[in-house]
Amino acid sequence: MERADVLKNYAAFEAMRAELEADHLGQFAVLHGGQLIGTYVSIREARIAGNALCGVGNFTTQEIRPEPVDLGMIAAALI
Repeated sequence: MERADVLKNYAAFEAMRAELEADHLGQFAVLHGGQLIGTYVSIREARIAGNALCGVGNFTTQEIRPEPVDLGMIAAALI
């Protein structure tokens, strides 16, 4: 898979992140060609589905979880 394809899939994921977090938090998204192929309960299920539907290695998977919040230097100093 080319870098451009990975970036396209990631941009598509980011565009739908809020909806995916609301409906599929904790699952794994499979993306191909900038399109969501499906969401799956485990990374294993996502990889199996991606290989079957898109071809071996011709897709990306992304865990659906809240984006980390950067609390800045003050938070780092408190750790």
